[in-house]
Amino acid sequence: MTVKDNVLRLWKAYRPDIKSVAELERKIDISNGIISQWEKSTPSTKSAKKVADFFGVPVSSVLNDSTDDSVELKQSEQQLIAAFRKNTDGMTDDEKAKFSSSLDILMRTAKDLLKDDK
Repeated sequence: MTVKDNVLRLWKAYRPDIKSVAELERKIDISNGIISQWEKSTPSTKSAKKVADFFGVPVSSVLNDSTDDSVELKQSEQQLIAAFRKNTDGMTDDEKAKFSSSLDILMRTAKDLLKDDK
């Protein structure tokens, strides 16, 4: 099962009121045509999180049961996930969301600083 299959399954289960894939992409705020690409590629972490948040499910529900090629995480990505889990252990969902938002700001700032160093 591909990521695209998972998204379509979530769509039918949680939001059958949405009439087309294009409408679904607009509501999730992802690029037009991106869901079709997930048949053979892996969504960005940001896109997978948008989909998961839209349906109110964990990101694993978007990515699980995909072919191995479409969910392969790099070592650095696995380390980030492990660090996030370690540092959010025992937090409520609301606290985790705030932590994640703060982490996003920190990462964008670090990226901007790296651009300035060039």
